[in-house]
Amino acid sequence: MPTDETANVASVYLGEKPDHGHDVENAGREVTVGSGQHHEEAKGCSSSTEQIATISAPFSSSLEHEKPVQIEEPPPSSRPIPPPDTGLQPWLQVIAGHFLMFNNWGLVVSYGSFQTYYTSSVGLDGGNANPSLVSWIGSIQNTLLLLGGAFGGRWFDAGYHRYMVGSGTVLVVFGLFMTSLVTKFHQALLAQGFCVGLGMGLLLIPSVGLPSTWFVRRRGLAVGIVSSGASVAGIVLPIALRHLISTLGFPWSLRILAFISLATLLVSNVLIRQRLPPRRLTKGPTPFVEYPALRQPDFALYVVGQFITYFGFFGFYNYVESWAKSTDLDSGGFPLEYILPVLNAASILGRLIPCFVADYTGPLNVAVPSLFIASLLVYVWIPLRTIGPLLTITVLYGFFSGAVIAITPAVVASLTEDLTSFGGRMGVMFLAIACSSLVGPPVMGAIVQMHDGNYDAARVYAATMLVGGGVCFTLARMFKSKGKFMVRV
Repeated sequence: MPTDETANVASVYLGEKPDHGHDVENAGREVTVGSGQHHEEAKGCSSSTEQIATISAPFSSSLEHEKPVQIEEPPPSSRPIPPPDTGLQPWLQVIAGHFLMFNNWGLVVSYGSFQTYYTSSVGLDGGNANPSLVSWIGSIQNTLLLLGGAFGGRWFDAGYHRYMVGSGTVLVVFGLFMTSLVTKFHQALLAQGFCVGLGMGLLLIPSVGLPSTWFVRRRGLAVGIVSSGASVAGIVLPIALRHLISTLGFPWSLRILAFISLATLLVSNVLIRQRLPPRRLTKGPTPFVEYPALRQPDFALYVVGQFITYFGFFGFYNYVESWAKSTDLDSGGFPLEYILPVLNAASILGRLIPCFVADYTGPLNVAVPSLFIASLLVYVWIPLRTIGPLLTITVLYGFFSGAVIAITPAVVASLTEDLTSFGGRMGVMFLAIACSSLVGPPVMGAIVQMHDGNYDAARVYAATMLVGGGVCFTLARMFKSKGKFMVRV
């Protein structure tokens, strides 16, 4: 942006009339800005690589001896922005985002393997760790991940994505190496809960923000591929950790995991590129979360819908395995510890196929039915007593819940006219999700305890929260489409 002192110079540069009213020959450059893309047409320039242009115009006699005006090259923000959806660079951001997602949400959905080890006879505190206390490690990790997404959006918009990914890489890898040394609860809480959690929070916004700004027509497919990184980790890591711990022990299993994280995150550090120019941080006190975005009705309704949804969204993920082991479920010989890997495997398809469809139908047209179907599946879960129907519900819930998660960045982008504020808006979204996802699972657990271990009321609670979120999604869609049904939204 030009400063006040160079305003007249810029007007000459753009071929406008100067303040003193005398005509000036068009000095040469016409800049058109729209839809997040800059197009520059140079006229009368001898070379596109000139650093300084000297302009001499026929002024009146009072200006005969005025020195030529020197105009510096326009700032980087006025240079042409790479077009979206073209070339190799957008897909390199998808690869980078996939590995970033593998190391943030992927570690969250794999925490069950750590919970099992920490509460075992050879786990923390000499095998005497309280399961309820140990669960706080995963809860704090999840909350710091979402809070990092909430407050990191403005830094991402300001162009600090490399600092965020670099710092997140150091914290995640260092935290995992330190976790390999823990023997006490407080050590695991500091190393895995806080250190790894803070690192994952720094990785979250770049993982979804970079691919979302490099795509328009194929944005849904791009964010779906990125989001599938979490599901891949949710399948691979629990199975790998279970076998590694039994053969190599916990310390070396965590070191191998740390090396895997280091290798994948180094790839992301090399590949990341930001397409849009940085959005300068305003001087003075500026909120890190872009609350003014909530004045837009469709966006505000979508955020409220997400807030309500995540009071019950993780109910199936957190309690389906414990419910299956605590009831008289006829497992038919199926190992119940593989229910979560099945759920995450189905989630991969749910993060890819609906997002691909969203490129043609619109992201909100996918998000609304996916959330309503997910709520129906939780209601259907209540009367089940055999493994066959449970696995069917597990696969379907993994598919449609995966769609709800993966489509979120595409929906936010579709509700954002100026994509330079995309990170700040994702911050608003993650802050809402952080609050409800932190409270939701403990509330569901308290309901189970109130009913002496019966899960029926808790499942009704979870499904009802999903329905409430679906209603808000529907209202957001109606605002966006202005009441029309058969339109791409």
